[in-house]
Amino acid sequence: MMSIIDLIILGILTETPMNPYEITQYISQRQVGTFLKISDPAIYKSCKRLLHGGFLDGNSVKEGNQPNKTIYSINSDGKAKFLELMGFYSSNFTPWNIEFNAFIWHLEKLDKRQGLKMLRNLAIELKAKETWFKQHLSELIPYIPFSASIILKQNTMMLTTLVDWVDGAIEDYEKLKSPDKRTFDVDAVNRIHGI
Repeated sequence: MMSIIDLIILGILTETPMNPYEITQYISQRQVGTFLKISDPAIYKSCKRLLHGGFLDGNSVKEGNQPNKTIYSINSDGKAKFLELMGFYSSNFTPWNIEFNAFIWHLEKLDKRQGLKMLRNLAIELKAKETWFKQHLSELIPYIPFSASIILKQNTMMLTTLVDWVDGAIEDYEKLKSPDKRTFDVDAVNRIHGI
């Protein structure tokens, strides 16, 4: 199964051949990790998987006393796979996971004062990020490609929505009778989801 990391690597290698370390530096310098979860070990593993899958060619080189390193380049099968993955991810929306939802899921297990404090902390974080994006977006646009600029705009809009959401969540939480007596009705939820 191919992944988003595979798509990122194939796309980067359409520009120029690189070794995995250079790919990690490319991703770091362009702050791709700000918008996508990509770890350095995953990049190394993905390069090997793409090589063994026949989508990359590898050339082992030695520089001085350094250990051999493999320079990867995309081949014709890799270019075809790149286009296939671009098509797949452009037409298949998968709802994303927002990590702070793990905290939200357990909110009712806290006393109301603690829960309210944590929701307010989340609001502070979201508002700080939103403010930064709004202040710096116009400064960044002249220095980044179109694709990066529309991702920044997307993130700014998502943060604005999350700020509105957290303000409403705090308001609703303040009104919530403690403790909430509702339970999770698995059968009803599954029925609504068509499961």
